Amino acid sequence: MSAVWTGSTYTLGQVVQDVVGKNLRLFPILFKQFKHIQYAFFDVKQLAGEGGLSLKPREIPGIDATVTVDGYAVKWLDYSMFDFNTTVTSTNAALTVTSNQITLVVGDTSGFAQNDTIFVIKAASGTSDELNGVVSSITNATTMVVTLTKVNTSTTIPGTVAVLAAQTVERGYWRRNDNDDITRSSSTFNYKEFKSYVQHFSRQISFTKAELNKVYVYEGDAKMEAQKKFMYNLGILFQEVNKAIYKGSNESPGGGALQKMEMLGLEQVVTECGTRKVITGASVAYGELLNEINIAHQSGSVTSDEPVMLLCNDSFLSELSKINMDKIRYTAFVDKLKLNVPKLSTVFGEVDIVRDPMLNKLYTTGTAYIVPRSMIKLWVRENQEFNPKGGITRADQSIRLYERITNIRETKSYDMEFELGMIVGGMSLGNRCPVRLVTQFVTPAI
Repeated sequence: MSAVWTGSTYTLGQVVQDVVGKNLRLFPILFKQFKHIQYAFFDVKQLAGEGGLSLKPREIPGIDATVTVDGYAVKWLDYSMFDFNTTVTSTNAALTVTSNQITLVVGDTSGFAQNDTIFVIKAASGTSDELNGVVSSITNATTMVVTLTKVNTSTTIPGTVAVLAAQTVERGYWRRNDNDDITRSSSTFNYKEFKSYVQHFSRQISFTKAELNKVYVYEGDAKMEAQKKFMYNLGILFQEVNKAIYKGSNESPGGGALQKMEMLGLEQVVTECGTRKVITGASVAYGELLNEINIAHQSGSVTSDEPVMLLCNDSFLSELSKINMDKIRYTAFVDKLKLNVPKLSTVFGEVDIVRDPMLNKLYTTGTAYIVPRSMIKLWVRENQEFNPKGGITRADQSIRLYERITNIRETKSYDMEFELGMIVGGMSLGNRCPVRLVTQFVTPAI
């Protein structure tokens, strides 16, 4: 029978050196304490033939193909299904109708063309008319002449109509008869470019000469010694990632001591798009929450069968549990992550409730971010480096460990780092963006 003991001994220095220049996988670290980050911002893939799991940045249809990098930031072109929708810019209670035509001033006429049908949707409140018509001509970037065909469902066209500022002007369709020439040119999406600066998550890890040269008979002991420092510092780094997901202010690199690169966070998205909702009272809290979920679905960025997420803190969960308790299911289980994801049943479908303990630290009142899973992801920068033997190489999406070159012979130091940015689809919609924030959520006492 062969000997079980190999006769080999190990120093901590050997074990550490084994991982220098190699990648440390993100999945095992996130799996233990940060499952909510994996579920919300990554795709978890089965490793082919290995029985394990790995992380893969989520693909956002239509946007991924536009992603570029300028060295400091990740950029993408955002699109929406509302490219041919605009709004009336000012209120006119008696807009003159001449020969069944009105001159309509809107936010943007791009995407509209002569002979397009349009629908001016009646406003939910205030005095306004519902108008159907056909675009007779485009005057400029903000003005179109419309021939009215119906006013408030009637084909009798009055001498004046009422329109309100922010009233929606929806493009319908372009029509033709048999044998008519097709004069409608192809449509081009109005893409807008957005960017997230890359944020460095990094630590310097040092081992003393005594720690490195201590001899271990069993390799596992040496590995455990190294693992203590790695895992402790990685835990801190992922706490930083968790905070940056919400608080990242999208800072560019600057020369000042305080101006460092910072990724885009959800709070900054909400600020730029104007999608923060402060609940006005306990009696209307649930209705206002449903309205925000409704807007997220209406954005056109959410597929019909896609679950919207509520990334929320414990105060929000406590308040939510006091109402519609029969609407919350606790049986949903994500097998790959061994993660329970409660579901809130609404008329818009089931909404994933993802508890993030970090939000307890960042917000004291009941707080939830409404986020469509398919439109948001964390992007990992893959650094290129020069290897004298292999030329220019590229790291895969993981954590890197590099040895520091110093003159201090009694200490070995290593740089551990990875870099992330955030890609958010739907920001071009402005205040209709599907990423929304609900704060001060409080419900009636039981």
